[in-house]
Amino acid sequence: MNKTPYKSILNFYWNAKTKYSLHSPFVYDFFNTVMNVKVQDHQIELVENERSVFIKNNTNITFVEYGAGSKLQNGNIRKVSDIAKSSLSGSWQCRLMFNIIRRYSPNNILEVGTSLGISTAYLASASSSSTIVTLEGNPSSAAKARALFDRLVMTNISIIEGEFGETIDIALVTLSKVDCAFIDGNHRKQATIDYFHQIRAFTDKNSFIIIDDIYWSYGMQEAWQEIISHESVAFSIDLFRFGIVFFDHSIMEKQHFLMIEAKWKLWSFGVFG
Repeated sequence: MNKTPYKSILNFYWNAKTKYSLHSPFVYDFFNTVMNVKVQDHQIELVENERSVFIKNNTNITFVEYGAGSKLQNGNIRKVSDIAKSSLSGSWQCRLMFNIIRRYSPNNILEVGTSLGISTAYLASASSSSTIVTLEGNPSSAAKARALFDRLVMTNISIIEGEFGETIDIALVTLSKVDCAFIDGNHRKQATIDYFHQIRAFTDKNSFIIIDDIYWSYGMQEAWQEIISHESVAFSIDLFRFGIVFFDHSIMEKQHFLMIEAKWKLWSFGVFG
């Protein structure tokens, strides 16, 4: 199943909360300081300019696929423009993650799935003092990302190339502790669950994990449900395009929040786009 089931979209729509129906102080603060803040940052303008360059780049690169693959592409030769259009985290999501990093100030960040480096650049822009380790399985994509980081003069990012199952342990040892992780690779149920457990062993109560494309397939929905049900997860926030799990049980009793800025903003919030 490669298309988000409409039943899942409708379920999210009917159950999602706006800020007017939130009673948790932490989650209300999340809405006001993360979701309800427009990003005004020159560095982000530079990153979005680089996205535009990628979208216009029709050169071919070799591609090695380790995960569930793209919904729109296949084959070992792909255009950079096609990768940029179909595989990169969207501007809305990247800006939200930028706000998340600004709000919670994680020191050590792990990203599973660099692609061309746009989302990584957002993470680095939000906190130049953070240490970011990002994993990419495709050497050609990693090369494009490295060149991007050089152009943007981002020195707090390290890329580790190779299959995630082999490189994630190296990254975790390198960081020794994970304050924030962004899982955006493979998109298979069991792999996503495995990454969660591997990363969780290097977190503490103040850490959080962002999981991309939680409605990408039935398998990803099942992975998300298993993860948020885990005893270590204190509470979670479902933003449809991605979800976040938190581990501090002192904040509130275990709860799961589906959140949207406003019911009429489904399109801009990434539900249909």
